[in-house]
Amino acid sequence: MRAGFIGYSGFARKLEYHFKSLIPGLEILFYHPTKELSGRLFTNILNELFSCDFIVIASPDRTHCDYIKKLKAFSGYVFCEKIPAIDSRQLRFLESHKNKRLYFDFNYRKSILFDTLKKNKDKLLYMNQIYSIGLALKTNYHLNWKWRADRKITPLGVFQTSGIHILDLLLYVFGNPLSYHYHSTNLSPYGSSVDNFYLSMVFNTRNKFKADLYFSYTAPFNERIELVTAENLIKITDKKLEIRGPREYYKNGLFALPPVIKSKKINIYDDSLRKSVNYFVEIMKKRQGFTHNYDGNRFFLKLQKEITE
Repeated sequence: MRAGFIGYSGFARKLEYHFKSLIPGLEILFYHPTKELSGRLFTNILNELFSCDFIVIASPDRTHCDYIKKLKAFSGYVFCEKIPAIDSRQLRFLESHKNKRLYFDFNYRKSILFDTLKKNKDKLLYMNQIYSIGLALKTNYHLNWKWRADRKITPLGVFQTSGIHILDLLLYVFGNPLSYHYHSTNLSPYGSSVDNFYLSMVFNTRNKFKADLYFSYTAPFNERIELVTAENLIKITDKKLEIRGPREYYKNGLFALPPVIKSKKINIYDDSLRKSVNYFVEIMKKRQGFTHNYDGNRFFLKLQKEITE
């Protein structure tokens, strides 16, 4: 089997690893419009990818929709990274395109977090997420991470690159929020894009579940999600899932932090990415189709318009 890859570094390398792990003997033909990719089977002619069994779009997000348009004549399956559309024009095209062989890698829909939210949908009271990594205060930020740092390339910066995963998942599970508010800032002198972003949403569930999300490129590394239900405290970090309970737990006659009743080592992102790639491969092998839900993308574009205009 042969795959065509649009994109060759960064996240594309992760996808290359997962696809080769799932498809023994997979041959990959890489495409770049101008560069020669030393040591790899590559082409500078996009149409040469049409001979492949499937194509992976792992290029910068601003190029995703344009490549989907260029691949309209391709009869095979297409695996595309998120975010699907970066403006309303692109979103209208995708909604009318209706290609059932096209799959968007919203991998959190295949995660243990999705299972947890779905299982506790009517019990959830509150969610807090922090994702931070200290890139933006590096003096070479605008050079080595230009696509993250430049407002013209990535208007919503850290939220656009790192927040779309959880935003898509929350809207996929709970629908559009009843209310929301946000705060965006650019603190780094080495970039012009948003490097700190806060978003709070209230959803139409039994308990009017509230989610607070914070993303930063100027803070020390931190990756955690905390969920509060009527019965349990659930914490997910980059390495572990931990559940505490019961609600009424005492020490010396006083309420105390409940003990851990379940613990599991897991990297939520890598695990969900592997499952997402596997799902794509299985559907492709069965020659079935994919359905599309653009609610997260639509809400993202709404925020982008409010912030940038």
